[in-house]
Amino acid sequence: MIATPLVVAACSSLPKSELELRLADLSKNAPIGSLDRLFFNADLGQGDQAYELVYHRAPSTSKGPKRTPVVLVHGTPSTLYSWSELIYGVDASSARAGFEGLNADRDVYAIEIVGHGVAPEVSGEITFERCARFVSAAIRALDLEQVQLVGSSYGGEFAWRAALNEPDLIQSLVLIDSSGVARREADWLPEEVAMRDNPLAKIGWVLNSRDRIDVALAPHFDGVPPDRTEEFFLVCDNSSNWKGMVDLARDENGDREGELAELSMPTLLLWGAEDLAYSPGYYAQRFDELIEDSQLTLMPGIGHYPHEQAPSEVVGILEQFFQGVEVQP
Repeated sequence: MIATPLVVAACSSLPKSELELRLADLSKNAPIGSLDRLFFNADLGQGDQAYELVYHRAPSTSKGPKRTPVVLVHGTPSTLYSWSELIYGVDASSARAGFEGLNADRDVYAIEIVGHGVAPEVSGEITFERCARFVSAAIRALDLEQVQLVGSSYGGEFAWRAALNEPDLIQSLVLIDSSGVARREADWLPEEVAMRDNPLAKIGWVLNSRDRIDVALAPHFDGVPPDRTEEFFLVCDNSSNWKGMVDLARDENGDREGELAELSMPTLLLWGAEDLAYSPGYYAQRFDELIEDSQLTLMPGIGHYPHEQAPSEVVGILEQFFQGVEVQP
């Protein structure tokens, strides 16, 4: 009689409300504080539905000329909190060398993508196209006319699909170690194969543990930051987030790769030279071949998460790129 509730409790999905509180409590996420919300109706490919956009706006601290705002699109399984250091930088009084974040020169918006993080649960499958349409709908809901759109990993594919669907919204595009080029069979990671092939994969969240997350992240970092393990663990402890991750792993097929040549805006391809998920020698080069107005920047010694492994360098690279493409007032 006592053991049964304990087993059930151990397998309980972490509620989104609790997830948000625990993510916000991580030291690296302190600058973000409370999140903003707004509602909109949209057809994201599965019929007209009501959606709630969870986002964070970091106003520019500069008194200089107004610059094009940046919209940041996280990957999977991740959350807008993953951009914290890129947005705000690091205080010089911390143990690490201080640097200014992107909001030193421009307004920055980090959005929570449907099916991820603290975004409310929704019905239906989470697909790349649904997430891409969510990105476009979010930009319109935020009443932004044109943006510098930045996406990482799966978020890169959400971003470039959004740019294909509604190019008038996007002034420039930054793809950080992005998905979207058809994967070579030998390049699937073991955890991806399990999600794609195992019929029980969608209930895999019941086996979620910090040790399993640490093992999955270790090949992509030169020492996984504790807060990063905890962030991934918390996100994956919610059953709908886990389901969304499996949905996307199964939807990754490169079916719009041929359309990359239609991207018309300046595009920066920012890649960790040591990326094991999408090796730059093939995937970054393929993006560069297909996108006419693209430039490829490789970061030596960096893996799949440049914005988390080397945020100060990434801020400098992004700001140089943005200033080169935006129309000055």
